[in-house]
Formats: sequence, C-alpha cells, structure tokens
Amino acid sequence: MLEALGFLLLLALAFRLQRRVPLWAIGVWLNLLWFVYQNEVGSGWLTYLKGLGAGLFLAAGYGQPLLAWALTPWPLLLYLRLDVREFLFYLPALGEGMLLGGLLYLVGFRRR
Repeated sequence: MLEALGFLLLLALAFRLQRRVPLWAIGVWLNLLWFVYQNEVGSGWLTYLKGLGAGLFLAAGYGQPLLAWALTPWPLLLYLRLDVREFLFYLPALGEGMLLGGLLYLVGFRRR
C-alpha cells in the first residue's frame, strides 16, 4: 500500500506545476508514466490502480474535473485492447485506492 502513495507524491508535484502547464495535461502524462513504471518495474496493475484511485478521488475532491478524467485507467484499457470483461477483475483495486484517497481527504490533505 505504501507504493501507491508514490503516485500521490507525483500528484502533489503536478499541483505545484499547474501554473505552467494545464493540470489535465500533466494528469495524462502522469497517468501514462505511472502505468509504465508499475508495469515494467513496480508491483503491477493492482498497485497502479490503487494509486490511480487515490489520485482520482483527491482530484475530484479538489474540484478538478478535467484532472479526474485524465486519471481514469485508460492506459490499462488500451493495454487490454479495450476488453472490459478482463478489466472488471481489477476494479476492486481501483475502489481500494479510492478509499485510500477518501481517507487522505478526510484526514487533511485537502484545501479548506
């Protein structure tokens, strides 16, 4: 679970760069880089979806709808050749990451 928090650090960096580049563009590249890292070096798709779910929830909590759309798991769907039936087995990991994002949002990683 700690490896999924690495995505949140990257998301924090994205919020710092939002004045130079649109946040949704950073989100698309962040999503793709996180997928490639987890697929090649990291723990795999489950950790990718946990980190992505946490980022997705925090992006929605910050009121950034374009960033939330950029953080959908589109690289995984493309890798699976849009086979949604195979993707359904990985949805619980996305939900687990969204729960982590919800807890972080409630604990205080939010703007007041």
